[in-house]
Amino acid sequence: MARIHTERDREAVVLSLQGEVDLANAPELAHELLDAEVSGARIIVDLGGVDFMDCSGLRTLLEASSRCNGNGCQLSLLRGPRQVQRVFEMTGTLNRFVFDD
Repeated sequence: MARIHTERDREAVVLSLQGEVDLANAPELAHELLDAEVSGARIIVDLGGVDFMDCSGLRTLLEASSRCNGNGCQLSLLRGPRQVQRVFEMTGTLNRFVFDD
């Protein structure tokens, strides 16, 4: 189960994820991302604490990225551990995101 810690300031909303991002909690992540998009601030999703992500988590991030591209908000990801980055590599979706280090 993932835990989502949200920090907000004038310039950015940072969603720090811990644990597993999967079918069980992708709706909660989607809700947090939608709330962040409404704020108009830059959105940063920190994947550093994620130890597992399935296609539901990836889909949630892809949907948020598409919405942001359409409405002008900025979404970037902080790289996760190797096993999480492999999800992006294996699905060919690395180029769909801006990754900050």
